[in-house]
Amino acid sequence: MDYFQRPYLLLLLIPIIIIFIYQWKTNPYGPIFFVQSDRFQEHKSTIWVSFKKQFYIFNEILIYLAMLSLVFASAGPGAKYNLMPDNTKGVDIMIALDISGSMVNSYDFLPKNRLSVSKELLRAFIQKRIYDRIGIVVFAGAAYLQSPLSSDRTALDELIEDTSNEDIEEQGTAIGDALVLSTYRLKNSEAKSKVIILLTDGVSNTGKLDPETAAYTSKTLGIKVYCIGIGKEEGQYEVNYESLQKISSDTSGRFFRAESPEVLGEVLNEIDRLEVVELPSKPLEIQETKFPSFVFVVFLFLFLNLILKFYPLQEKL
Repeated sequence: MDYFQRPYLLLLLIPIIIIFIYQWKTNPYGPIFFVQSDRFQEHKSTIWVSFKKQFYIFNEILIYLAMLSLVFASAGPGAKYNLMPDNTKGVDIMIALDISGSMVNSYDFLPKNRLSVSKELLRAFIQKRIYDRIGIVVFAGAAYLQSPLSSDRTALDELIEDTSNEDIEEQGTAIGDALVLSTYRLKNSEAKSKVIILLTDGVSNTGKLDPETAAYTSKTLGIKVYCIGIGKEEGQYEVNYESLQKISSDTSGRFFRAESPEVLGEVLNEIDRLEVVELPSKPLEIQETKFPSFVFVVFLFLFLNLILKFYPLQEKL
């Protein structure tokens, strides 16, 4: 219970409490309790009569409790719950992460390698997208689904943290396969915006499908591809930023070059700002009334009071 529809009615509690305190201090066995004090005078020293006094006091206090419960019920007690809109109406994102040997054996992101830096920044990126579904594809010489579209941030975080270049035996960089697999996982999405984030540091040199054909498939399904070329061009591993830039351009996405961990972090923040979709509605607020519960308590107190009034102790007085 965290709100009242008519909180001003709670002011009625004040006169009820005042009357109760006044009655208790002046004449606890008076007319409000429906018991006259002189009925106990002749036996006032016995334990049995003392017990009967407490019995009657408890009986008549039930009336006050019923009045208090009635005031609470009249004030309209209840609880509020906020439900977020359906996540599928936001953005669905597939992350295609290159985990080939070059991502681990590179030296331009020292003291960490490219894969470790990418994983750390991707984990931070995922935690920001609280209204979206995210899936993960990892690739090297072949592409594999690591996670379908999901809103479970904890599971996604653990999957990325545990990812390593040992997860795929095939050597090479199959960018086309990673794109088409990511596209396949997004094709039935009902989200307003569908996005693939492709992180790679190499040239596509293997796979069943070339990147251009895979990009055309993404474009046909209205999927934007954000390509991130990781590492420096003069590094020990060959890169082809022109190919990545063409993929992004053909799918209405954007291409980024990340030559340092700081730049990669800025790139992911930029994508986070670009892919913002207004939710279809505000969070839905549901109000649950507690009125029936308090009304039940009112009748319970009155029922107990009625039973106790006809209890055999009444007759023995």
